[in-house]
Amino acid sequence: MDKETIIIASEDVEIIDASEYKEELSEHFGRVPEVAKHLLKGAKTVFSQIEKSLYTAPAFINAVKAAVPDVTLQAMLTDEQKQQIAKGALKLMTKKDGSLMANLISPETKKIVATHNRPEGIKGAPFFL
Repeated sequence: MDKETIIIASEDVEIIDASEYKEELSEHFGRVPEVAKHLLKGAKTVFSQIEKSLYTAPAFINAVKAAVPDVTLQAMLTDEQKQQIAKGALKLMTKKDGSLMANLISPETKKIVATHNRPEGIKGAPFFL
């Protein structure tokens, strides 16, 4: 996912006089019947909960975005290749660009002896070794 930065120039920022805004709901309603005072208290609680959820929403959204993968890679392996992975002789890795590659590791030297890259062109296609 591309991250976009929003830049707001200082000349586009409008400075407002906060004195015209009131934090207390009762200040907005000068005269309220006795029956409605209970509703006013309930509204204050609800608005407080909305305010708290607005503060936590960006963190929640970022956590969800981080948990959902951008790309899913799939490899189709033979039984022999699965055994090689279990022994550590075959390792599936991703390159810096996100593409999938398989490295054949020598058990004696622990060095890469062969590399097989996922074929380009078919995005999301299974990776056959």
